[in-house]
Amino acid sequence: MDAGSLANGLPSPPAPAVPPRKAPMPRQVRVLDGSDLPEITRIHMVAFPGSLLTALGADAVRRLYDWQLRGPHEVVALGVVIGGQVAGFCFGGIFRGAVSGFVRTNRWFLGRRMLARPGLLLRRDTRVWLMRLLRSGQSLRAPAPATAVRSFGILAIAVDPTFQGSGIGRLLLEELEQLARRAGFAGLHLTVHPDNEPAVRLYERAGWRRVPGASGWAGTMAKDLGNA
Repeated sequence: MDAGSLANGLPSPPAPAVPPRKAPMPRQVRVLDGSDLPEITRIHMVAFPGSLLTALGADAVRRLYDWQLRGPHEVVALGVVIGGQVAGFCFGGIFRGAVSGFVRTNRWFLGRRMLARPGLLLRRDTRVWLMRLLRSGQSLRAPAPATAVRSFGILAIAVDPTFQGSGIGRLLLEELEQLARRAGFAGLHLTVHPDNEPAVRLYERAGWRRVPGASGWAGTMAKDLGNA
């Protein structure tokens, strides 16, 4: 007889059953295509609610990623699928006009969106997009310089907030790195917002380094792969 029975003269109630832990749902990494654009758009908008693209609306987001898939790039788009749902995605490869080409190709659409939301013209990221457009004098279909193909660019990584903290971003990075290694790239590069501290920590834990610019670090990061 236990202490509870001695104190009360009654048998102690049974301990509450501990519910069994749910087994983690299997993850599948697969190549994404145009049929996945609705999910890519949805994830971008919930993962980056404060971005200029999100402020321009779902159609603008869809057009950007459609341009990455169909433009003059050598790109791979990967998604992590859990329970039949895309939980995160990434776009990597060699991009030719990833932003400037998108802006030029969709200039009338984007112009109308800006006129409908004039406050967006005051944002710093709007001015950055416009400067990239003005500085881009090359043809959208001009071949990339031979030296440029030695570094594999990562344009975007986004994870549905429902699945954040479950290692999906790290898994996507690892998958892209393996693809770049097998293709013989010497390194990886990306740009992250300097204030996005969780993303910066993720990259630094994975061996990335900050690449300083002329006026300090502006978010460029790189990782050497040893395939020089």
